[in-house]
Amino acid sequence: MKKVWDKLGIAFSSVCVIHCVMVAFIPLVFPALNYFVHLDWIHVAVAISLLITTPLAFYPGFKKHGLTWILGLASIGIAIILLGMLLEERTTEVISHSTSIAGSLLLVTAHFKNLQHSHKHRHHCC
Repeated sequence: MKKVWDKLGIAFSSVCVIHCVMVAFIPLVFPALNYFVHLDWIHVAVAISLLITTPLAFYPGFKKHGLTWILGLASIGIAIILLGMLLEERTTEVISHSTSIAGSLLLVTAHFKNLQHSHKHRHHCC
């Protein structure tokens, strides 16, 4: 089940990256869609999905293997994503979206490493 949460986490984080990139470019091409790419509920949904899937994906591996660097990378990724969301109304879109993208990429990396480590050690203990 842990692998499922990692895969969902990768999917959610990737959707976050795609959303941030699209929000930057869609209004340039289709100005009428500007309203639809800035809906607040999207950020709430992303935050909730991250806060649910991340512990479910990382805690079992951390508990079993104690790899603090993977848990730390995931925690930093979430913190940076949430910071990007908080910055949205307080700074430029470039800064807030770049921040969220950086956090999402860290989180994707952490999920990938978590999956990789789990797969590598599945015959020994998992």
